Amino acid sequence: MTKILRASLLTVLLLVAWQIAFSQDLTDRIKSLPGIVSVEKMDPNPFFNEAMIIMVKQPIDHLHPELGTFSQRVILSSIGFEHPVVFITEGYGGDYGATTKYLNELCPLLDANQLFVEHRFFGKSVPDSIDWKFLTVENAAADHHHIVELFKPLFGKKWISTGISKGGETVLYHRALYPKDVEISVPYVAPLNFSTEETRHDNFIRHKAGKVSERKKVAHCQLELLKRKKTLLPLFKQLCTEKKYVFRADTSQIYDYCVLEFAFSFWQWGRSVEEIPQSTASDQEFFKYMVKVCPPDYFDIESGKGTFPFFVQALKQLGYYGYNPKPFKGVMELADTKSYIPRLFMPTGGEFTYDPAMSLLVKNYLKKDAEKILLIYGGSDPWTASAASTRGNHKILKIVQPYGSHRTRIGTLPPSQKRKAMDTLEKWMN
Repeated sequence: MTKILRASLLTVLLLVAWQIAFSQDLTDRIKSLPGIVSVEKMDPNPFFNEAMIIMVKQPIDHLHPELGTFSQRVILSSIGFEHPVVFITEGYGGDYGATTKYLNELCPLLDANQLFVEHRFFGKSVPDSIDWKFLTVENAAADHHHIVELFKPLFGKKWISTGISKGGETVLYHRALYPKDVEISVPYVAPLNFSTEETRHDNFIRHKAGKVSERKKVAHCQLELLKRKKTLLPLFKQLCTEKKYVFRADTSQIYDYCVLEFAFSFWQWGRSVEEIPQSTASDQEFFKYMVKVCPPDYFDIESGKGTFPFFVQALKQLGYYGYNPKPFKGVMELADTKSYIPRLFMPTGGEFTYDPAMSLLVKNYLKKDAEKILLIYGGSDPWTASAASTRGNHKILKIVQPYGSHRTRIGTLPPSQKRKAMDTLEKWMN
């Protein structure tokens, strides 16, 4: 064996030995942390060295720990202790975060570890018995604060919190309540609402999303769906019967709600007006397109079980958007959609009182004290209507991608905006 070959073999063996030692060391360190319920190895994304699913004990109510605990799912994907941490505060269930293919875009951009946290009372992060009064912004932020305190001694480099949509909103609440937990935050398409039925989104859809000609085409499609309701409703009912959908309103009203939701969904997900059927298209073509853009399972009781906790939060603290049937007066059965969330998404007796205090706290925090927060939005996404405002605070930055959707990310930005985002992150990281 040549000296070069022996040296190469020795290098490989040392690398393997180091990886094994690192793996054992990380696993042992995680297991030794207080309140760790379980650690399960999983195949990492190729960007990382290893990954594991960790269940962390959390109080059901942080103000009253004597009331019991639940286990919160955390997925750690690591490239090393000496790297920064991208801290992902998911707003819903976290099944996708426990897959090999998941890689947050900030990790390769910042050469960082990935720490993903499922939201309390979603997915596998639920207590044996749920009392909705404990599903609060304050408790969720305290969950995230506890996890930062738990893992920061292991990963001492910069921490960057991030999340998408409700997850981005969760970033803002956590940052406002615990401003020192992380150094940088990158919330994507994060709304900040102040009522349960905001009117800003409808105004945005009718006057700001896309181009004028595109908005007209979307509205015309909605009108066409209502004019054809007599022939399309039997197809709609047949689909709902086949799928065994069950609603809290009659199917005819659900049809109208789908027409109202159609515009929001169209712009949220960045669809093209070129897909919209022509006026001469058949009923089947219009029906097929309608359920493609806004399938009725959004209003189905069984299909909505996974997101039911969100509507609890919307009614209590997060707020949501309202519908406006007035532009369709005379052709739409629905005349009043007020209080549609409790009517369509809540069981009998599921009543909550809305309190905007936490949203107002974030609003004031962003205006005065926030720093190193990069807000990213899509210019045609209806959620941008309730986007967080920088309000003259030059220590934070908001970037709105022209005609961007709810899928807007750093990677989708045009070159000039992408450079601005990366230059800002680089400055903050250094």
